[in-house]
Amino acid sequence: MNPGLVYPKVRRQLESWDGYRILMDALANLEDLQIYLAGGVVRNCLLEISSPPKDFDFFLQGSSTKAALELLAQHGRLKATPYGSPRWYPASSIEQYADLISIDDFVPGLWRCENIVDVLNQFDFTANALAFDLRTGEAFDPQNGFRDVMRRTMKMVRFDYPEGPFISGAALSRNAILWFRILHYTRTLGFTIEPITLEWLKKHRPFNRHLEEFSHIFFRPHPGYLEPLND
Repeated sequence: MNPGLVYPKVRRQLESWDGYRILMDALANLEDLQIYLAGGVVRNCLLEISSPPKDFDFFLQGSSTKAALELLAQHGRLKATPYGSPRWYPASSIEQYADLISIDDFVPGLWRCENIVDVLNQFDFTANALAFDLRTGEAFDPQNGFRDVMRRTMKMVRFDYPEGPFISGAALSRNAILWFRILHYTRTLGFTIEPITLEWLKKHRPFNRHLEEFSHIFFRPHPGYLEPLND
Protein backbone atom coordinates (compact mmCIF):
# COMPACT_ATOMS: atom_id res chain seq x y z
CA MET A 1 0.00 0.00 0.00
CA ASN A 2 1.18 3.50 -0.81
CA PRO A 3 1.32 5.40 2.52
CA GLY A 4 0.34 8.60 0.74
CA LEU A 5 -3.07 7.11 -0.04
CA VAL A 6 -3.78 6.88 3.68
CA TYR A 7 -3.20 10.56 4.44
CA PRO A 8 -6.67 11.75 3.29
CA LYS A 9 -8.20 9.39 5.89
CA VAL A 10 -5.81 10.66 8.53
CA ARG A 11 -6.59 14.26 7.65
CA ARG A 12 -10.32 13.64 7.93
CA GLN A 13 -9.77 12.34 11.46
CA LEU A 14 -7.77 15.45 12.27
CA GLU A 15 -10.32 17.82 10.76
CA SER A 16 -13.06 16.31 12.91
CA TRP A 17 -11.12 17.37 16.02
CA ASP A 18 -11.41 20.95 17.25
CA GLY A 19 -7.72 21.19 18.08
CA TYR A 20 -6.62 20.70 14.48
CA ARG A 21 -7.45 24.26 13.40
CA ILE A 22 -5.36 25.67 16.22
CA LEU A 23 -2.42 23.45 15.30
CA MET A 24 -2.64 24.60 11.70
CA ASP A 25 -2.71 28.22 12.87
CA ALA A 26 0.50 27.54 14.77
CA LEU A 27 2.10 26.11 11.63
CA ALA A 28 0.97 29.12 9.60
CA ASN A 29 2.37 31.63 12.09
CA LEU A 30 5.59 29.83 13.05
CA GLU A 31 7.50 29.17 9.86
CA ASP A 32 10.22 26.91 11.27
CA LEU A 33 7.81 24.75 13.30
CA GLN A 34 7.42 21.12 12.25
CA ILE A 35 4.59 18.95 13.55
CA TYR A 36 4.25 15.23 12.88
CA LEU A 37 1.28 13.04 13.71
CA ALA A 38 2.43 9.57 14.74
CA GLY A 39 1.17 6.37 16.29
CA GLY A 40 -2.32 5.14 16.94
CA VAL A 41 -4.40 7.49 14.78
CA VAL A 42 -2.34 6.62 11.68
CA ARG A 43 -2.45 2.91 12.53
CA ASN A 44 -6.20 2.91 13.13
CA CYS A 45 -6.90 4.69 9.86
CA LEU A 46 -5.02 1.90 8.10
CA LEU A 47 -7.10 -0.66 9.98
CA GLU A 48 -10.26 1.28 9.08
CA ILE A 49 -11.26 1.57 12.72
CA SER A 50 -14.15 4.02 12.58
CA SER A 51 -14.44 5.05 16.23
CA PRO A 52 -13.18 8.59 16.97
CA PRO A 53 -9.66 8.63 18.45
CA LYS A 54 -9.35 9.38 22.13
CA ASP A 55 -6.00 11.06 21.70
CA PHE A 56 -3.41 12.22 19.19
CA ASP A 57 0.38 11.91 19.37
CA PHE A 58 2.23 14.88 17.89
CA PHE A 59 5.98 15.36 17.68
CA LEU A 60 7.19 18.95 17.42
CA GLN A 61 10.51 20.31 16.22
CA GLY A 62 12.02 23.73 15.57
CA SER A 63 13.06 26.79 17.52
CA SER A 64 9.39 27.80 17.71
CA THR A 65 8.33 24.74 19.70
CA LYS A 66 8.10 26.70 22.94
CA ALA A 67 6.12 29.46 21.23
CA ALA A 68 3.76 26.83 19.80
CA LEU A 69 3.10 25.39 23.25
CA GLU A 70 2.39 28.88 24.59
CA LEU A 71 -0.07 29.45 21.75
CA LEU A 72 -1.86 26.17 22.41
CA ALA A 73 -2.05 26.96 26.12
CA GLN A 74 -4.07 30.06 25.20
CA HIS A 75 -6.67 27.79 23.60
CA GLY A 76 -7.00 25.12 26.26
CA ARG A 77 -5.02 23.65 29.11
CA LEU A 78 -1.74 21.81 29.37
CA LYS A 79 -0.89 19.12 31.90
CA ALA A 80 1.95 16.63 32.10
CA THR A 81 1.75 13.07 30.80
CA PRO A 82 3.29 10.23 32.87
CA TYR A 83 6.43 10.77 30.76
CA GLY A 84 6.53 14.47 31.63
CA SER A 85 5.70 15.87 28.18
CA PRO A 86 2.75 18.28 27.72
CA ARG A 87 -0.75 16.95 27.19
CA TRP A 88 -3.08 19.47 25.59
CA TYR A 89 -6.85 19.64 26.07
CA PRO A 90 -8.33 22.19 23.63
CA ALA A 91 -10.94 24.37 25.30
CA SER A 92 -13.67 23.21 22.92
CA SER A 93 -12.76 19.51 23.07
CA ILE A 94 -14.01 17.82 26.21
CA GLU A 95 -12.83 14.24 25.71
CA GLN A 96 -10.08 14.26 23.06
CA TYR A 97 -6.57 15.44 23.85
CA ALA A 98 -3.13 15.57 22.27
CA ASP A 99 0.26 14.59 23.62
CA LEU A 100 2.86 17.09 22.42
CA ILE A 101 6.38 15.70 22.43
CA SER A 102 9.42 17.75 21.53
CA ILE A 103 11.70 15.69 19.29
CA ASP A 104 14.74 17.36 20.84
CA ASP A 105 13.63 16.20 24.30
CA PHE A 106 12.52 12.69 23.31
CA VAL A 107 14.99 10.28 24.96
CA PRO A 108 13.31 6.87 25.26
CA GLY A 109 16.40 5.11 26.60
CA LEU A 110 18.86 5.11 23.71
CA TRP A 111 20.21 8.04 21.67
CA ARG A 112 18.78 11.53 21.52
CA CYS A 113 16.62 12.09 18.48
CA GLU A 114 17.44 14.55 15.73
CA ASN A 115 14.42 13.98 13.50
CA ILE A 116 11.17 12.06 13.20
CA VAL A 117 12.91 8.99 11.76
CA ASP A 118 15.07 8.74 14.90
CA VAL A 119 11.86 8.94 16.94
CA LEU A 120 10.07 6.20 15.02
CA ASN A 121 13.12 3.96 15.22
CA GLN A 122 12.74 4.02 19.01
CA PHE A 123 9.00 3.31 19.13
CA ASP A 124 7.38 0.30 20.79
CA PHE A 125 6.03 -1.71 17.83
CA THR A 126 6.24 -1.32 14.08
CA ALA A 127 2.52 -0.72 13.48
CA ASN A 128 2.84 2.35 15.70
CA ALA A 129 6.07 3.59 14.08
CA LEU A 130 4.26 5.61 11.41
CA ALA A 131 4.04 9.35 10.99
CA PHE A 132 2.85 12.12 8.69
CA ASP A 133 4.20 15.66 8.34
CA LEU A 134 1.25 18.01 8.92
CA ARG A 135 2.73 20.65 6.59
CA THR A 136 3.34 18.44 3.57
CA GLY A 137 1.51 15.16 4.15
CA GLU A 138 4.81 13.30 3.73
CA ALA A 139 4.75 9.80 5.21
CA PHE A 140 7.48 8.26 7.36
CA ASP A 141 7.67 4.47 7.75
CA PRO A 142 11.24 3.42 8.61
CA GLN A 143 10.17 0.13 10.24
CA ASN A 144 7.77 -1.17 7.55
CA GLY A 145 4.86 -0.46 9.84
CA PHE A 146 2.38 -0.10 6.98
CA ARG A 147 3.20 -3.62 5.86
CA ASP A 148 2.84 -5.04 9.37
CA VAL A 149 -0.48 -3.26 9.92
CA MET A 150 -1.87 -4.78 6.74
CA ARG A 151 -0.61 -8.21 7.81
CA ARG A 152 -1.93 -7.60 11.35
CA THR A 153 1.48 -8.54 12.70
CA MET A 154 2.74 -7.46 16.11
CA LYS A 155 6.47 -6.84 15.89
CA MET A 156 8.59 -4.94 18.36
CA VAL A 157 10.81 -2.25 16.89
CA ARG A 158 13.84 -3.21 18.97
CA PHE A 159 14.98 -5.29 21.92
CA ASP A 160 17.96 -3.31 23.20
CA TYR A 161 16.41 -0.79 25.54
CA PRO A 162 18.46 -0.62 28.74
CA GLU A 163 16.93 -1.56 32.04
CA GLY A 164 16.00 1.33 34.27
CA PRO A 165 13.04 3.53 35.21
CA PHE A 166 10.99 5.15 32.45
CA ILE A 167 11.49 8.53 34.15
CA SER A 168 13.88 9.61 36.87
CA GLY A 169 12.67 8.51 40.28
CA ALA A 170 10.07 6.04 39.02
CA ALA A 171 10.10 2.36 39.99
CA LEU A 172 8.46 0.95 36.85
CA SER A 173 11.01 0.10 34.16
CA ARG A 174 10.69 1.12 30.51
CA ASN A 175 10.90 -2.55 29.47
CA ALA A 176 8.03 -3.52 31.77
CA ILE A 177 5.93 -0.75 30.19
CA LEU A 178 6.86 -2.03 26.75
CA TRP A 179 5.89 -5.59 27.75
CA PHE A 180 2.39 -4.57 28.87
CA ARG A 181 1.83 -2.33 25.85
CA ILE A 182 2.77 -5.03 23.34
CA LEU A 183 0.44 -7.58 24.93
CA HIS A 184 -2.41 -5.11 25.37
CA TYR A 185 -2.36 -3.91 21.77
CA THR A 186 -1.93 -7.43 20.44
CA ARG A 187 -5.29 -8.28 21.93
CA THR A 188 -7.14 -5.03 21.25
CA LEU A 189 -6.04 -4.96 17.61
CA GLY A 190 -6.38 -8.69 16.97
CA PHE A 191 -2.78 -9.02 15.81
CA THR A 192 -0.57 -12.11 15.66
CA ILE A 193 2.80 -11.83 17.39
CA GLU A 194 5.82 -12.64 15.25
CA PRO A 195 8.16 -15.31 16.75
CA ILE A 196 11.08 -13.21 18.00
CA THR A 197 8.76 -10.73 19.70
CA LEU A 198 6.81 -13.60 21.26
CA GLU A 199 10.03 -15.15 22.55
CA TRP A 200 10.97 -11.84 24.23
CA LEU A 201 7.51 -11.51 25.78
CA LYS A 202 7.60 -15.03 27.20
CA LYS A 203 11.11 -14.55 28.56
CA HIS A 204 9.99 -11.43 30.41
CA ARG A 205 6.75 -12.78 31.82
CA PRO A 206 7.89 -11.85 35.38
CA PHE A 207 7.13 -8.24 34.41
CA ASN A 208 3.51 -9.17 35.10
CA ARG A 209 4.17 -8.55 38.79
CA HIS A 210 3.99 -4.84 37.95
CA LEU A 211 0.40 -5.06 36.69
CA GLU A 212 -1.15 -2.84 39.35
CA GLU A 213 1.56 -0.21 39.09
CA PHE A 214 1.28 -0.11 35.30
CA SER A 215 -2.52 0.09 35.50
CA HIS A 216 -2.36 2.95 37.99
CA ILE A 217 0.06 5.05 35.93
CA PHE A 218 -1.14 4.20 32.42
CA PHE A 219 -4.20 2.00 31.78
CA ARG A 220 -5.64 -1.41 32.64
CA PRO A 221 -4.48 -3.92 29.99
CA HIS A 222 -6.95 -5.93 27.94
CA PRO A 223 -8.50 -8.69 30.13
CA GLY A 224 -6.95 -11.37 27.92
CA TYR A 225 -3.53 -9.77 27.56
CA LEU A 226 -1.71 -12.88 28.82
CA GLU A 227 -3.39 -15.31 26.42
CA PRO A 228 -0.78 -14.98 23.62
CA LEU A 229 1.87 -16.24 26.05
CA ASN A 230 0.00 -19.52 26.46
CA ASP A 231 0.07 -20.46 22.78
